[in-house]
Amino acid sequence: MSARDMFFPKGTQFSDAEERAFAREDLVYQVTETLLMAMEDKGVSKVELARRLNKSKSHVTRLLDGSRNMTLASLSDICFAIGITPEVKIPVNLPEKRSESGWSRASFKQDAKTKKASYKSESNIVIVPSATWKRVA
Repeated sequence: MSARDMFFPKGTQFSDAEERAFAREDLVYQVTETLLMAMEDKGVSKVELARRLNKSKSHVTRLLDGSRNMTLASLSDICFAIGITPEVKIPVNLPEKRSESGWSRASFKQDAKTKKASYKSESNIVIVPSATWKRVA
């Protein structure tokens, strides 16, 4: 459930700036929650992650609670430290219909016979385990 769903009646109209802010907060929430779940699955605490990153626990906490801006470099470092590979998918051509959150969720796939592009719905960011990344202990 997003902040939009919790605090505003369905069908409420928002300005572009408000839509942008909701989209940003939704993305931050999706990424940080996915990282926290991956850490739990891998048995990595914030203290252990901080040690692996050579950062303070408070720095890691601020990154994971959304109060500090997480760069792609920080995301990559965190994923490497917990032994997962981040996969960011940004659609080439957005589908005509957007989800209620304002985000379009699509992935590009080209048909081998017709050479036409097709799209299938999936999340904006997928983090998958990978044996190719060296696990930092």
